[in-house]
Amino acid sequence: MHKEILIKDLKEKIANNPECDENYRALANIYVADEDYENALDVYVKLLEKFPQDVQALINTGSIYFYKKDYEKAIENYLKANKIEPSSFAINFNLGNVYAEIGSFANALRYYNNALEIKPDSADVYNAIGFLHQDNEDYQEARRYYQKAIDLNSECAEYEINLANVYQKINEFELASKHYKIAYDMDNSDKKACLCLANAYASMENFDEAAKYFERTTQIDPNYYPAWVCWAIAVADSGDLDRAIMLFKHAIELDVSKPNAYLLLANILIGEKRYSEAISLYESALKLAVDKTKIYVLMANAYMMLDDIKNAAKYYRLAMKEDPANLEIKLIYIDVANNFIMKKVA
Repeated sequence: MHKEILIKDLKEKIANNPECDENYRALANIYVADEDYENALDVYVKLLEKFPQDVQALINTGSIYFYKKDYEKAIENYLKANKIEPSSFAINFNLGNVYAEIGSFANALRYYNNALEIKPDSADVYNAIGFLHQDNEDYQEARRYYQKAIDLNSECAEYEINLANVYQKINEFELASKHYKIAYDMDNSDKKACLCLANAYASMENFDEAAKYFERTTQIDPNYYPAWVCWAIAVADSGDLDRAIMLFKHAIELDVSKPNAYLLLANILIGEKRYSEAISLYESALKLAVDKTKIYVLMANAYMMLDDIKNAAKYYRLAMKEDPANLEIKLIYIDVANNFIMKKVA
């Protein structure tokens, strides 16, 4: 109730004295604190109509547009602010972030470097540049910048995880596990770091150590779907298919809206020649997946194993419709369709 009265009071003050910028700010701050970004944006727009050179209002407006994923307007406002205060660390860093978000590598790097010229010891900027290089698949540069971020701030788990992710990507699993462990030791309630550490051990086929951290992850959050899926994959890789099947089924029970566990469990059942069960799981995954091509092919393959050429041809045809440019699927479909026709003729 107090908030509504305060909002009403500030609106009246703005109406009576539209030249007082502090009232706009106070009103916008209330909306932002309440995560009411639409109303906050309306206030900032009105403020900028009166005071177009207000740098903080331009930054805040750009940040709201960034949150709304309206990157063009975010850039527009940040550039206006940058023109007024080109030596602002925050503005240059924000511009780097928004250009990174839209995949404009050169512009992102330009503004990140500007930010470093202003604040050379900013670990956050080094981390952001590392992420930029990682997105660009330049893992050596990514590693260098992440390490620099860690050198500047050795108490940030995020930097350790980012560096570990690069090592995991380039198959240097021991180094990956080292940095995941550092992150986990900083906060042993961090389920992300714990799961990443478990996956790194699984990648080294150290399944006993992996199991310890998978179990710990599920203790931190028993409903953490990715942990159960990753644990099931690791157990399957270790050769314990019965337990893997059990873990995948538990993952499905936790979240019936994600296709991953259905698909992975179905693939195991295919290897066990439990084709009908696998097809049923593929059908469930089809209802959930956005990209259906791969699932159609998997279903077609399963029907081929059952010597059901009619249904195999049906699902290869559906896959071909989903991805008409895929020559391999087209050739398989033609071959299966011809076999089906020949079988009928015979």
